[in-house]
Amino acid sequence: MQINHHVGRLVRDVNFTVRGEKGTKIAYFKLAINDLKDGQATYIDYVAFNKTAELIRDYVTNVGQVVEVQFVMRNHDYTDKNTGQKIYAMQNQVTQFRIYKSNPSSKKPANQTQIANDKTSEVTDKDLPPDPDFSSNAFEYVEG
Repeated sequence: MQINHHVGRLVRDVNFTVRGEKGTKIAYFKLAINDLKDGQATYIDYVAFNKTAELIRDYVTNVGQVVEVQFVMRNHDYTDKNTGQKIYAMQNQVTQFRIYKSNPSSKKPANQTQIANDKTSEVTDKDLPPDPDFSSNAFEYVEG
């Protein structure tokens, strides 16, 4: 299984829902990922389930907030209610995430990573790492 990482900004509020007979908790959200080659953003959808979904609902709360996600890509299929047609798609399922505080002047990093099995605790801005620098000068682009 391949594990992927992205860092981006929250585009809109997290859509949290509970579905099914088992009460599966689901959080849908979208991040804007900086494309260093042309300076444009790529918008990517993510989904999280159960405890991870609850943590995302509780901590990823501000549009524009910088979030790092670890995710796996999964096949997903469902039946369209309107047409009855089977739809196949890929889903980016979040397994871990980290939020960054909005004050870029602070350089003190913190190891506040939320994992699905972790117990929740109160997190303040001083506990979070500073925003990463997304300027093109901070990264080296290698085409390959």
